[in-house]
Amino acid sequence: MACYYLCMPRLTLILALIPALLCLPVAAQERAVAVRDAGSYQGLESDAQLNALRAILAQPEAKIDLALVKLTIDHMIDPGIDVDGTLNRLDAMANEIRRLYPANASKQVAVETLRAYLHGPDPQHPRPFQYDLDDPLGAKVTNKLLTTYLRTKKGNCVSMPVLFVILGQKLGIDVTLALAPQHLFVKYRDDQGRVFNLETASGGFPRQDASYQRDTPMTPEALANGVYMRPLSKREAAAAMAETLRQHFFERDQVPRAIAVASVMLEYSPNDAQTMVSKSHGYWRLEQKNFQAKYPNPNTIPRELRPYFRDLQEKQAFWRSKAEALGWREPDQAQENRYQEIVKKARASQQ
Repeated sequence: MACYYLCMPRLTLILALIPALLCLPVAAQERAVAVRDAGSYQGLESDAQLNALRAILAQPEAKIDLALVKLTIDHMIDPGIDVDGTLNRLDAMANEIRRLYPANASKQVAVETLRAYLHGPDPQHPRPFQYDLDDPLGAKVTNKLLTTYLRTKKGNCVSMPVLFVILGQKLGIDVTLALAPQHLFVKYRDDQGRVFNLETASGGFPRQDASYQRDTPMTPEALANGVYMRPLSKREAAAAMAETLRQHFFERDQVPRAIAVASVMLEYSPNDAQTMVSKSHGYWRLEQKNFQAKYPNPNTIPRELRPYFRDLQEKQAFWRSKAEALGWREPDQAQENRYQEIVKKARASQQ
């Protein structure tokens, strides 16, 4: 698959090849497409968005502004987003919250004020931000955009904790993101150094580790390896935000670019097992596109394409086994059923 931004020499070459490709038999044209994909998925160094993402994550930790990171990534998905205007709105929200508690207030007072401002009860904000029970996991990528959440006040397990952390850090509260299986939540450290989980999908209230581990089971290996439940650094939090861009490319069937985003994420968050699994999934999709749909019998794969076929299969196995070595496991159906039941009950309570 071609890069999003093509450099002129490559574009010239592709245009020059079009008449020749059109003259090829259909089978030969298919092989040419597969070979082109084989080259593009291995590295998209000329892609401007990927280079921008890498530059964001390569900043010194102290200079990483999670609000700017989130909006820059979201702007790659929706160029109509007003980054500067939204940054100004976030600053205004933080200033409004700051005026609601004394200047010498404890972190606990500040974080509780932030929680009430976003999720209620707060008489000044009678319509709080809520969990979007129609798309709780953000299956539709536009629902994970921060501007969507600010506009609709309906969020998911990406947009909700991200906004909480962005505003909390602007207020000087020690908050960051943390990972559970297919889920983001907030880690908060109080004045005494005690660390709490705050679940924005449940009103921003504290939630025990055991509760997460019951609802989204995690292996002892995954916990010991820091895959889940630990506070993320700013750089790791920024990398986690890029998951939305990866999902965007998968939705648009730009699989090589999705794989490349996963590669950049893993450069800066090397224990992100879910991203390893996503990368494996990307190679599987390339195999499905270029081989399974066209050559149901592997023995019929043209000889010149077999190295590519083997390479895709090896990379699928490599990244999945790497995730499993860290303790990642495939979610079981019982876990999915429990989650759907929770959503069903929550939806019924709002009616």
